[in-house]
Amino acid sequence: MASLSEDDFSCPVCQEIFKDPVLLSCSHSFCEECLKLFWRTKKTRNCPVCKRRSSRNDPPNNLALKNLCESFLKERNESRSSVSEICSLHSEKLKLFCLEDKQPVCVVCINSQKHDNHKFRPIGEEVSSYKEELNTALKSLQEKLKHNENIKEEFEKTVRHIKSQVELTERQIKQQFEKLHQFLRDEEEATITALRDEEEQKKQMMKEKLEEMNTYISDLSHTINDMEEMMKANDVCFLKEFPVSMERVQISQPDPQMASGALIHVPRYLGNLPLRVWKKMQDIVQNSESAEDLLLHTGDHAWVYHDTKALDYFSL
Repeated sequence: MASLSEDDFSCPVCQEIFKDPVLLSCSHSFCEECLKLFWRTKKTRNCPVCKRRSSRNDPPNNLALKNLCESFLKERNESRSSVSEICSLHSEKLKLFCLEDKQPVCVVCINSQKHDNHKFRPIGEEVSSYKEELNTALKSLQEKLKHNENIKEEFEKTVRHIKSQVELTERQIKQQFEKLHQFLRDEEEATITALRDEEEQKKQMMKEKLEEMNTYISDLSHTINDMEEMMKANDVCFLKEFPVSMERVQISQPDPQMASGALIHVPRYLGNLPLRVWKKMQDIVQNSESAEDLLLHTGDHAWVYHDTKALDYFSL
């Protein structure tokens, strides 16, 4: 142990003595918290020293190194403690405490010019007093630590609650929009169905008109053919058939007319379509929630969605 230096027990990341060291497969060791922080920061599981990727998220503890570090710290503290108990000026053990200078002194120091007219107390007495004072301050810090840990716990709860709120709200949003999407799909299908029905009616009506027109044209064609043949007949036949032929030619029939409303009534389907659909959608909103506000409750809070926002959308 004496041949090893402090560097041999220092974490490559924080440069401090190892705390809860863990061992990577590449044989490099690090403080557990230092390694986790490094991985979170770099967003990778590479070794901070050799950059080799670790195959494990939770590398094993290096118990041998931990024991060596504890032994090293113990020896270092004992060494520093023994040195710190000797007066650097007189090489005597420090047994008294100077109340003016607030420093430990040896029996030789009290007679030196530096400490003329100073008051001294045994170190043991002053240690008790100072420990009591420090202990009071320490309790305050401990209470503060506990208080901040409670606050941290609340923060963590809030983070979890936020995640829960988002997940729940997202599901509700998708459900609500799916209802709206389904409503719009149904409205689209119903509107197109009505358009197709009118198409069939108008096509049937025009089919009947075309049949009427074909009959009319056919009759005219036959009459014209008959008259043309009569024009070719001999004079006697022509004169005999002339009265009847003239009567047929002079018969006046009204020409077939285009039926009223034969074309598709486009405004019936496109006129104010967004507004008409919105009014139907508003009925759905009124039946499912309130007429003015749609309240979405998540956790301990509520948000209000005004239906006028949707009207603004459908009025575009």
